[in-house]
Formats: sequence, structure tokens, C-alpha cells
Amino acid sequence: MVAYMARSVAADGYNFRQLKAAILKLSRATDWETARKEWILTDIYESEEPEECLCGHFPIIEICQIKNRITGHYTDVGNVCVKRFLGFRSDLIFAGIKRVRNDPGKALNADCIVFFRDRGVLNNWEYEFLENTKNKRKPSAKQLATRISINQKVLGALTRRGIRGV
Repeated sequence: MVAYMARSVAADGYNFRQLKAAILKLSRATDWETARKEWILTDIYESEEPEECLCGHFPIIEICQIKNRITGHYTDVGNVCVKRFLGFRSDLIFAGIKRVRNDPGKALNADCIVFFRDRGVLNNWEYEFLENTKNKRKPSAKQLATRISINQKVLGALTRRGIRGV
């Protein structure tokens, strides 16, 4: 039974025990529940080359950079682990980015809007505009042009290693 459980932990490629051990080494706290609260999501990026998560999962392309607020350590994890670990739905941000990359006239989702505002990519006016028009199916020509311009700004802020200036 124990051998079966150990195998199933990593059956999907995500080894939570390995992730916990790596995070605990970079944390001041020595217990998991306290240590995980030391960490915040600071950046996201799509890797050009497949990378490996701290949990051992390979390949990952959608990378989340997290920072320990106490120790100052940074590390990268995949979007699945950041969701399991911090409860942060980075998958929704990546989905919003893909949506506007495929069609710049589409609206960013609420998670993207908040994430990019919090990181200084969007100013207050752009944030309010996107919040007020995100559910509009047929924006006016002027609104569509503004939406496309803001979406291009968001996409332009993403670099190979994440958001510039953060």
C-alpha cells in the first residue's frame, strides 16, 4: 500500500513531497503550513525551452516566479504547483494571455487585468477601461482600438523571462 501511494504521488509527474522539501530549504519556517505563507507570486513567463519544476515535473513552459518575503529567495515553479502551493490561479492568467495573443481584439479576463495592474503594467485608467469593457461582446470601434492597444501593451510587457521592470 505504501509503495503504491509513493508511486501515485509522482504518477502525474508532480511530486508534492519534492516541492515541499525544496521550498522548505528556501524558507525560514520549518513547517510546511507556515513556510508556504512566506511566499508570493512575483512574475509569470512562458519559457522558450522546456524547464523542470521544483517538484520534478518536466516539461513545463508556463513558469511562475515566486519570492519568499522573509528570506528574499526567488525560485521558479510550474503553474500547476503554484496553484497547488499558493492557491493562485496562474492558469487563468496564461489563458487570458493566449486569448489576446490569438486575437488582440478579445478582452483580457479579470485575473489578467488585476495581475497586470498590480505589477504596474496597467495604469488606473487602463485598468478601469478593461474592467468596464471586459464583458462587452461588441465594443464600439473606438473601444476596440483602445482594447487592442492595451492588449498589445500587456503582450509587449512580457519578455522571455517575464514582465519587464518587476
